[in-house]
Amino acid sequence: MASRLIPEIETERLLLRGPLPGDVDAWAAIISDPDVQQYLPQFRSPPPIHERAERGLNAIRTGWEQTPLTGISWLVALKDGGRLIGRLSAAPNSAGKMERSADPEFAYIYGQAYWGRGYATEAARAAIRYSFDHFNWPRVVAATLPGNAASQRVLGRLGFIAEGDVDYYELSGAEETIMMVDPIVSFFSLARERFDPGDAVYRVRG
Repeated sequence: MASRLIPEIETERLLLRGPLPGDVDAWAAIISDPDVQQYLPQFRSPPPIHERAERGLNAIRTGWEQTPLTGISWLVALKDGGRLIGRLSAAPNSAGKMERSADPEFAYIYGQAYWGRGYATEAARAAIRYSFDHFNWPRVVAATLPGNAASQRVLGRLGFIAEGDVDYYELSGAEETIMMVDPIVSFFSLARERFDPGDAVYRVRG
């Protein structure tokens, strides 16, 4: 079973949950897909893919154990059949060098087979709702590669506003660990008062 420290969120089609036995292989398959990797910063010294996947899942568990809790992260699975399809998170960039770095950055990754079905928007709406319900964050922010039009459309549906371009190395403080051909990314923000959770299915368990 998932850790009791990690709340589960049920939406119409999805379950946001903690890691389960057997997730490592499924997550490794997602993050090793070249179609997925093209939109992600790459590690300068990447570990073997299964080790990287295991570290990522462990980071979800340990993140929820922090006191005080500063960020949140879930795996995303289909309610019908339980298949793992992605991951999402929201947390400040503690090593960032910009004033904006203190705002929690919302980020997600989904397997290519699940793009274009509305899953990213559905899960994000639930996660952001949880964020605003349980934290006093005045806003959340997001960054995408300029060419990632699909992710930008998801952010637009959620109410995010484009604020221009920023240097992701300055935002994240991760220049020593990640490698980007061009660190300039498109920056978006969503103020608490702009967020509309709508009437979508949303149930929190645990």
